[in-house]
Amino acid sequence: MQLDGLVLAADVGGSALKLGLVDGSGCLVASAARSLAERLPATDRVEQDALAWWDAFGELTIGLVAGRADRVCGLVVTGATRCEVLVDAAGRPLLGAILFRDRRARAEAEELAADPALGAALPIDASHPVARLLWLARYAGPVLGRARHLLEPKDFLAFRLTGVAARDPLSAARLGTPGLQDVARRHRLPLALLPEARPLGARLGGLLPGPAARLGLAPGLPVVAAPMDAWCATLAIGAVAHGRAYASAGSSEVAGLIVDRPVAAAGLLAPLWGEGLWHLGGPSLAGGAGLDWLARLLGRPLEALLAELGETLPARTAPLALPWPAGERVPFAAPDLRARLLGLEEGHGPADLVRAWLEALAFWDRLVLDRAEAAAGVHAAELRLTGGLAAAPAVPRLKAAVLARPVLAFAAREGALLGAAGLALTGLGRFSDLAAAQELLAATPHRVEASVEECAAADRRFVRWRDELARMLGGEAP
Repeated sequence: MQLDGLVLAADVGGSALKLGLVDGSGCLVASAARSLAERLPATDRVEQDALAWWDAFGELTIGLVAGRADRVCGLVVTGATRCEVLVDAAGRPLLGAILFRDRRARAEAEELAADPALGAALPIDASHPVARLLWLARYAGPVLGRARHLLEPKDFLAFRLTGVAARDPLSAARLGTPGLQDVARRHRLPLALLPEARPLGARLGGLLPGPAARLGLAPGLPVVAAPMDAWCATLAIGAVAHGRAYASAGSSEVAGLIVDRPVAAAGLLAPLWGEGLWHLGGPSLAGGAGLDWLARLLGRPLEALLAELGETLPARTAPLALPWPAGERVPFAAPDLRARLLGLEEGHGPADLVRAWLEALAFWDRLVLDRAEAAAGVHAAELRLTGGLAAAPAVPRLKAAVLARPVLAFAAREGALLGAAGLALTGLGRFSDLAAAQELLAATPHRVEASVEECAAADRRFVRWRDELARMLGGEAP
């Protein structure tokens, strides 16, 4: 691939669809985004209209490639994982797309988790594809009869673009244990709805003539398979290497330690993260989406609230937040956990509440990384930070103090787009391997450090916060 070629990368997130054009040097030369509305048809359901993804992708692409369509040499799609849409053979959605925070399959997940045959497949919760397949088998039988595929958002777009249904090997690994396969067969679950796994960076196929004409792109353009947005973000910040820790401060807070062997740690997920690498950590049900909820309660735009924070760390008398409006799953299972703000005093204002919420997400990072590092016997010297919230100066400062280590904050807000494009550029021959792509993509970050005194103060607040959390959970501190 030539340096003047462009890759069109798409990221189907929980709250927005983002598109970017990335050149052969790994630079984002243009981008566009469209908000995606959620539907809440019942208290335990969180859905989106999958056709809204397709419509937004088409409209944004047309505007983005205008005047440079002849330079586009490939497409790649990433997006949120543990989200599915049931489609027919033509790629038409048969039900609303089920999002990550959807809890409709909670009873099925509890039933499956109690099955002794699962063993190493645990933890399993309402977002697991087997739990959702069991729910669909029980409550959507007539629709299942017309279904051809159960697809994640990125795979839905790729299917519409190429006619090829596929999964990435990282999401497919969730069904890789014999126990899960046996349980699925016992319940007669339609595993055939889950498409074949393709290697990371594999070419799924060429852009079909119909979509090509609609988008103004050349038919046959290569469409590359990418894994979920969290993996792509870690590639963009140079975290795909043994002994590196990262956090992604997005709609959901995600944290993990990358290690060179499979490691088991209570409450943490340990998926394959590439050749010879595993990710020890997971996603929280708390994050930026919860901050949006808090901002709505306060009647202020979140951007304005974040701008007021500066880099000031919480005072000793600052409130503490338990940031879970909809339960938690990592590193402990607590679906009934709900948000609280503790220690409110006269004089506290909106900025104090937002800072407490961001601090609590840093506390959650510490819970995950402490457990991961203890299990792996590895200590990461620094934290690599990405995600939309990472642009707020308070966020890396809070994490540096709470984690007592330097934070490398990456300026690019669209890490998932860059990482997906880096994967595609490697597949298209621009880079010799992913290590070379990662070295170029991980541009010089902003390094943030906290003083010894600030780390000690944050540690005292963490202990208080963990004790409060233990009281809410009715047991020992997690």
